[in-house]
Amino acid sequence: MGKRKVPAAALELAVAAAGEVRRLEAEASRALHEEGDTAAHRARLTEKCLALEALPEETAGVLKGSDADGAAAFAAGLEDFARRAGMALSLESIFFMGALLYPEDYQDGDRNDLERFLDRFEAA
Repeated sequence: MGKRKVPAAALELAVAAAGEVRRLEAEASRALHEEGDTAAHRARLTEKCLALEALPEETAGVLKGSDADGAAAFAAGLEDFARRAGMALSLESIFFMGALLYPEDYQDGDRNDLERFLDRFEAA
């Protein structure tokens, strides 16, 4: 089965957000492990979740009315990531925020769940 197509602008927004998530995670890790700054760690993970929460809204205008074969699945997937990020925020769970995109068998260097989800799509 080939990749599903979505509007290029929507895919670009989501790929940029995935990059931002990785950047925020790296900053959170540095804050905690190199600086011992738990407040900065929490702040970066909160920003990560807020970025994930914003994805459906950021792509909605581009996806609206799209006849690309994967637009509905793309929107639903982003909604799921946003829902889980919102849950982590509402629980105020640092563990949940940190582990949000990572399966139990994750190894450093692997793609996270958002990146693997985006790999299933290509620009229309």
